[in-house]
Amino acid sequence: MTLFVAANFAQSKMAEKKTRQTDSVLAETAKWFAAWETVSRDFYKIDRISPVEFVFFDEKYVYSTSDVSVPDGELIDGPKLFDKKLAWKRAVHNGKLTLPNNQTVPVGLMSFASQLENKNAFFVMPLPEFWKKAGVESKELGLENLVTGVFLHEFSHTQQMQNFGSKISEYERKYKFETELSDDIIQDYFEKDADYNSIFREEVKLFYDAATENDKTKAADLIKESIEKLRLRQNKYFISDKAHFREIDDFFLTMEGFGQFTMYLWLTSPQGAKILPEIALKGVRRSGKQWSQEEGLALFLLLNKLSKPKHWARSMFGNKTQSVIELISKSKKISK
Repeated sequence: MTLFVAANFAQSKMAEKKTRQTDSVLAETAKWFAAWETVSRDFYKIDRISPVEFVFFDEKYVYSTSDVSVPDGELIDGPKLFDKKLAWKRAVHNGKLTLPNNQTVPVGLMSFASQLENKNAFFVMPLPEFWKKAGVESKELGLENLVTGVFLHEFSHTQQMQNFGSKISEYERKYKFETELSDDIIQDYFEKDADYNSIFREEVKLFYDAATENDKTKAADLIKESIEKLRLRQNKYFISDKAHFREIDDFFLTMEGFGQFTMYLWLTSPQGAKILPEIALKGVRRSGKQWSQEEGLALFLLLNKLSKPKHWARSMFGNKTQSVIELISKSKKISK
């Protein structure tokens, strides 16, 4: 009887070995996961993870931990996250992806996190070769570091579904918008306004000047001046039926700024890409095309100057939202 059970067990393990293949393509995602663990543990002092369903893809296959995205497919060995084993499967996608929320989208260059009904997150991103064939590049960072940085930015949002994710849903229920509610909504409304553009660019320059100023007194003065400019801009333009944009502006500056700062931390870290700060900063800013990311990064560089991430990083997660501007304004180093 014992020999019979042992023989059946051996046959079953052999069968599993035939269906479960190690996919070398996912070795790249293992590097992404390791990068997140480095930032989370070493800088944010957080060693836990909220559940995420992953959807990665290349030109032929989709690789996923979601039974919705890959209901059948073949079992493959993929990376662990914080030592947690994930159930990976692979299938031919035929040009379309079924997301974990049952939405179907065409395969294309995209990277994003979104919320499921249970308030957990799913994450979608193409693998490095897909980016390369799409012609994406970064002179300062190199493609591999750029893509890792994009992963870090977007993955940070998967850990914010209980606070920032829920807040976005609240805004969608509460307000009506002329365009889609996204991190670019302020830019969508005001990009063609030359006066707004000029005021905004002056404000952003002040924040970066403050972030790079070594003299503590001058830096404190610049921080106060730049925050005052930000509030003056908001008070001038976010009035009447756009009064709620002040809160939304703070919200997306915080959410997007944190994603960019996470990317910057890893790029400049000795445990990460080891890129010189001035080069990494140029690569992360990417000419300042996206307003919320451009100004948000400056705000987090300032916050990091005033207080190390281990003191405030937890406020970016959890159940409540707190803006980066609030955190800066509360600093004892500028309130004197």
